[in-house]
Amino acid sequence: LTTIKVGGPAKYFFIARNEANLIEAINWARKNKISWHVVGESSNLVPNDRGFNGLIIKNQIEKFEKTGNKIYVGAGNNLLKFIFRVNQLGLYGVEKMAGIPGTVGGAIYGCAGAYGQEIKDCLTGVKVYDGKATKWISKNQCRFNYRESIFKTKKNQIILGAELKFKSGDAKNLINKSKEIIELREKKYRPGLLCPGSFFKNIILNDIKPALRNKLLKKVDKNKIMFGKIPAGYLLEVIGAKGMKCGGIKVAKHHGNLIYNSGKGKTSEILKLAKILKIKINRRFGLNLEEEIQYI
Repeated sequence: LTTIKVGGPAKYFFIARNEANLIEAINWARKNKISWHVVGESSNLVPNDRGFNGLIIKNQIEKFEKTGNKIYVGAGNNLLKFIFRVNQLGLYGVEKMAGIPGTVGGAIYGCAGAYGQEIKDCLTGVKVYDGKATKWISKNQCRFNYRESIFKTKKNQIILGAELKFKSGDAKNLINKSKEIIELREKKYRPGLLCPGSFFKNIILNDIKPALRNKLLKKVDKNKIMFGKIPAGYLLEVIGAKGMKCGGIKVAKHHGNLIYNSGKGKTSEILKLAKILKIKINRRFGLNLEEEIQYI
């Protein structure tokens, strides 16, 4: 089920196609004291080699309702299909995120973004199930930060859907912009590549203490800094990550932050390679790289 194609089997698996399905599955697991985990399209997940001794619930809630310039979208909608649908309606705000793999719910969970846009920019509220009832939480309550949200710390807040508010734009221009972005992304993430997208988070300069930031800026090419961030791929390239491998898991020769499965890779090899890369970055730059992917 994962885009990197690693990990063992789940003991139980269920596809939830609506809110009632998903809530029923969670309650069944709780009643029977079974571990459970909700996933989308598993594009950002690295499961354990031993698998998951519990219930994996695939969120496939694909509701879509338009009211004026607002859209309610189910968490299980494919993100790219959602973006193109929004583009065709002449609504501006998510077109630069085209090509990010996964679902709308996954994008909200990880505060996904690209080329200066983030899913939170248009978001007004998120509908969740907290184990007792469904409720709405505001954008501020989601505690969005760079690739972070409240959903990563409060696992009982399950995303069912969200409302987004857009500005008007030209449908043709928006569609063309998304197509341009996809072409750019495919140079990095080649179609068919078994990978979870960007593996490590980029470095936000404002989050680094001034003393370390000043030292860091002396070691990096200023032209590589974009939107106040130093790309993890650039730092990894500097320490020689391109082409490194551990068993069946490799770092792409064309991008330092692209870790992929060559066919028979294992999660244990991903963990080992990630640890080596983090140590090298720390020794060279004094930084602690943090995974963007999620381990299960």
